[in-house]
Amino acid sequence: MKLIDLFSGIGGFSLGFQRAGYQFTEHYFSEIDKHAIANYKHNFPNANYIGDITTIQPANLAGADIITFGSPCQDFSMAGRRAGLAGAKSSLIQYAIALIADIRPSVFIWENVKGAFSSNAGADFWAILQAFANIGGYRLEWQLLNTKWVLPQNRERIYLIGHLAGRSQPGVFPITEDDCPPRKKKKHTNFKPNLVEHSKPTAI
Repeated sequence: MKLIDLFSGIGGFSLGFQRAGYQFTEHYFSEIDKHAIANYKHNFPNANYIGDITTIQPANLAGADIITFGSPCQDFSMAGRRAGLAGAKSSLIQYAIALIADIRPSVFIWENVKGAFSSNAGADFWAILQAFANIGGYRLEWQLLNTKWVLPQNRERIYLIGHLAGRSQPGVFPITEDDCPPRKKKKHTNFKPNLVEHSKPTAI
């Protein structure tokens, strides 16, 4: 598939698809953090870096099968000031929505923090849903998932999937904890210190 990974970080979405057995015929990513970019290039040497999301030219990315994006969450987070869509960071989602409207991939996936549900008393989440709906032709499904179902970490995240009519069908959600592979428990071994015997000092 032809994949476009926006706000890519070090490539979590791409790694997930890769481990699920998907192969990339074309692979593009957008990120601004120099360390994340270097890491991404190391993990996916065949991926093409397309720069800052605010400067991407959609004409060069036509025919994409899937767009993934975990847009900045600081303004939605319960731990932040909760500026919501009015914030400088979280408002960047508009660029991803515009690209989806231009490119019209078969599928898009958005990930964000649980606080996106409650930001501005829920108005921000519904505004995002309306923006996706206004693109036209996409059916949406979403769910709050928790990484503790598969990893020893309690991290709740919203996942929203858009399916382009005639090219993809909803049905990914709901997912329950029982649907996830059981977490492997780490085996504990008795610690055996490496003792070094020291000789007694010799009198001078």
